[in-house]
Amino acid sequence: MSLNIFEKISYAFQSIFSSFMSIELFIIGFLLFIFFAININKNEKIIKTFAVCLYLLFFFLICYFYSDYTAQSIDGVIKYIMHYIYFPSLAMYFVIMVFVTIGIFYTMFSKKISKFLKYVNTSVFGLLYIFYIQVIGQVADNRIYFTTDVSIYRNESILCFIQVSNLILFLWIIFILFYVFYQFCKRKYSERFDIT
Repeated sequence: MSLNIFEKISYAFQSIFSSFMSIELFIIGFLLFIFFAININKNEKIIKTFAVCLYLLFFFLICYFYSDYTAQSIDGVIKYIMHYIYFPSLAMYFVIMVFVTIGIFYTMFSKKISKFLKYVNTSVFGLLYIFYIQVIGQVADNRIYFTTDVSIYRNESILCFIQVSNLILFLWIIFILFYVFYQFCKRKYSERFDIT
């Protein structure tokens, strides 16, 4: 379908209003957006909690009514992740390093992050960058293109650097999730202790 951008936008809006179910979903989504936009500046926890619960309910209802599609999507995501773990891609590795770079800047300039977490993030990101520089050096020496993934499977050192980088990134994500959960529980416990 060779459409320009305006024709694609027009086609998308026509599809939204093409059936009764599409119109219903549009209205529900629009009402949820309006409710969230109106209450964005309010600091009342009840409204924010209600808004989050409403969004989660809407999300789970969509997943329930389209359970076949949801199962296929989850299966597809898991397959893609497993494929990337066993058969890494240089292009995807580059995208991950872009996010790591954003993480570095956020860590350096954010005042919300504790010193401990800044040290951890800086250490992990520094290690990932050392591996990334090694990968880029080997790719340049061996004249491997980012679009040809087969070439990296023949080069054991590039493959090892990418796989170790992925492992470090995965462990760092797990650590961050546990750290955020620990901080949340600690804050809730402190609030409860202060109230009593």
